[in-house]
Amino acid sequence: MKKILGTMAFIAALVLAGCGKVTTAANNTQTTTQPATKAVATEPTTSEDKMKLIGDKATGDSVYIIVIDNKTGKDIKGFTVKADTEEEYPANMIDEADPYAKNERRTLYYVPVKTSDVTYGDTDEIATQEYTVKITFSDDKEAELHQFPFGDLDHAEILMDKDVAYIEYTSKLTDKKTSTKEAEKMIAETAKTEEPAEAASEIDNSYYEEPVYTQPAYQEPVYTEPVYVEPTTVYIAPTEAPTEAQDPNGGCVGNGGCLNGGGLFNE
Repeated sequence: MKKILGTMAFIAALVLAGCGKVTTAANNTQTTTQPATKAVATEPTTSEDKMKLIGDKATGDSVYIIVIDNKTGKDIKGFTVKADTEEEYPANMIDEADPYAKNERRTLYYVPVKTSDVTYGDTDEIATQEYTVKITFSDDKEAELHQFPFGDLDHAEILMDKDVAYIEYTSKLTDKKTSTKEAEKMIAETAKTEEPAEAASEIDNSYYEEPVYTQPAYQEPVYTEPVYVEPTTVYIAPTEAPTEAQDPNGGCVGNGGCLNGGGLFNE
């Protein structure tokens, strides 16, 4: 019996010794972890093929292709360009269902109108065409960009100062940053001074009463028969012929001369 108990105690000691080794091995095992992957920052795409368009894509030497950033702080639902030879703005170049969102960049394709038949007087010099851009915001307010310099820029930003829209760009001619802010403000001020004068003119015209011409009524002439008046005869009695005055000289003139049948003789 003592022998069996001793054997069991020995086995238990071995088990405890083995468990201790296992525990030690487990504590000495190092856990390997993968390094965290850092997010790679990507620049916004500037590829013209991936940007939305303003207008229809076109090719050719006369086509203006410009990258424009909407920095107005508003969504734009209308964009159209009018040459100074056109009386009205053409159709909208933006799909109203897909507005030009604020801070969005788009590519503008504009095909200018024909200018070969626009000349200065009798010369052959071709007139310089000017363009005005009208933008309509999502709140239905409108703004205009006057004398838009298509030939002097490749990229522009549209900005707002209160109700005045303007652009900033780097000029291809001067290689300097250019802003149309002051020019647009002057145009806006001029328009404000002209509006009261036009309103006053309209008020004056509203008070002007145009004379109404009334055609005189036609009256048929009345014929009156003349009354015959018989002429009255007035009798005038004849008067006696004046008596001849007697010549105290008996028809003789001085110095004793007398007339005799038209002759002259002396007594």
